[in-house]
Amino acid sequence: MIATGTASGLGLAAARQFANEGASLVLVDRAEQSLRTVVAELSGTGANVVPVVGDVSRAATAQEAVRTALSQFGRLDVLFNNAGIDPLEATTLVETTEEVWDAIVNVNVKSAYLFAKEAIPAMISGGGGAIVNTASSAGMRASARAGAYGISKAATIALTRSLARDFTGQGIRTNAICPGFLEAIPSDRRATMSEEQKAARRVKAGELVPLGREGTYEEVAKSVLFLASSESSYTSGAALLIDGGWIA
Repeated sequence: MIATGTASGLGLAAARQFANEGASLVLVDRAEQSLRTVVAELSGTGANVVPVVGDVSRAATAQEAVRTALSQFGRLDVLFNNAGIDPLEATTLVETTEEVWDAIVNVNVKSAYLFAKEAIPAMISGGGGAIVNTASSAGMRASARAGAYGISKAATIALTRSLARDFTGQGIRTNAICPGFLEAIPSDRRATMSEEQKAARRVKAGELVPLGREGTYEEVAKSVLFLASSESSYTSGAALLIDGGWIA
């Protein structure tokens, strides 16, 4: 298995659950020290884990990850495209700088394309596989002053469906998860949020989400595990909402 954005947050939660199921893992992230800490943790449980440090928006990183999976484990069955960025500063599209736009699109969309491009031939050679892409409920319903992020996640859903159309017949199932409000923890990409911002987010989730709270990364990771497994053998091209009923 290859998973991106695994140094913290959802990627870390998913890596732990896959390791617990006995998966051999190639974990990709640009945060080298945090990634190596994760690898040490999982290796300590007996899991087979190999790190790849790099920028997921570069083809060379995707190529290295696939080469590593094949050389270390002999095959590639699962790809979890999870790496993403979500700027804390809320802006309209007019206020969004070209630099921020490019960063969001490159990490959130281009990386999934690059990793799928490299992984699919290896999966086909091995008899099939599963791809899970991290999209968002923001890709299904526009949020105020979050246009670039929402657009990138809508594109991720479109990418997922295109891959499913093109490759499901060759044994490659591709699905997306669409989380809603998720917890902000010290080690994830929202680490720079102030305590006031985190508290405000919890209050907002309590008001908007029918379940009355934010979701946890562990809860969402269970859906990733499901979509990557044979338990979802008739599911391809789906965009699974995991939002506590927020946009039901």
